Amino acid sequence: MLRADPLLRRQTLVALALAAILAVVTVLLFHDWLSGIAAIPGTDLLLLRLRRLIGIGMTGSALCLAVLAWYSARKAAKVKVFQQWPLPGVRVLRDTPVRRGPAARSIGHWLNAAAAVLMLLAVATGLVSWRLLSLS
Repeated sequence: MLRADPLLRRQTLVALALAAILAVVTVLLFHDWLSGIAAIPGTDLLLLRLRRLIGIGMTGSALCLAVLAWYSARKAAKVKVFQQWPLPGVRVLRDTPVRRGPAARSIGHWLNAAAAVLMLLAVATGLVSWRLLSLS
């Protein structure tokens, strides 16, 4: 059994709180931007700017999905090498049973499957964002 790390819990809670605050601020700024752009007469400019903004957002999402796919594949490769999950030397948020052998390999296979799905989503999102940006 791998015991939980209380410092990691606190750090995670602080990071999540900061991310939530940043998300709220971003939504408020987007609302202000959208209100300002909506006041401009004519809908063509509004549609063009919205399409461009959505395309940029989707490009960022595609990059994030690709990074998550890489991270998942990397963890799966380490599981294959160490034959253990959680990997040696990691800190955990809650008490976690250590799995070795076939149980760890099973988790590694699931991580590889998740990496494949994430990469597929990253490519699809990238193609849609390219299409939106090419229309702008």
